[in-house]
Amino acid sequence: MEAHTCHVSGCFKVYKSKANLKRHIEAIHAETKKYQCNQCSKVLSSKQNLKEHKFIHSKELPYVCKEIGCGLRFRHGSQYSAHKRIHSIIRNILEDPNKENELKIFDIPMSLLDEINSNQLSNQKHEEINLPLIEMRQLFILPTI
Repeated sequence: MEAHTCHVSGCFKVYKSKANLKRHIEAIHAETKKYQCNQCSKVLSSKQNLKEHKFIHSKELPYVCKEIGCGLRFRHGSQYSAHKRIHSIIRNILEDPNKENELKIFDIPMSLLDEINSNQLSNQKHEEINLPLIEMRQLFILPTI
């Protein structure tokens, strides 16, 4: 598979297709922005950026985590994608075949706790229950099922 690298000074982003590289260059590096919000007149570089920007005005959080027991909501697809990695990390730990009959013990990094806390604050209106903020690192022990 051919990689397509952005050659703008200091960028180094790599994409799987020329179309994605072109979209990146137009959105990030192009001088002209062509999509204007009809509510606040902000000008954005792509249809997707404009679509997600409009969620600020509607207060909509359309990206919903489908992981059982989670349900956090996000305004941006990129935020949701980054969030899903939390579940992948936890799943990988729980499915580690080297620790079949042991309790799974892991420490969640502060950056993930910050993400969880910021989403809880922005989503309180949409959640059925309000959980307390996580204020420091916590050790979680999950039984093997």
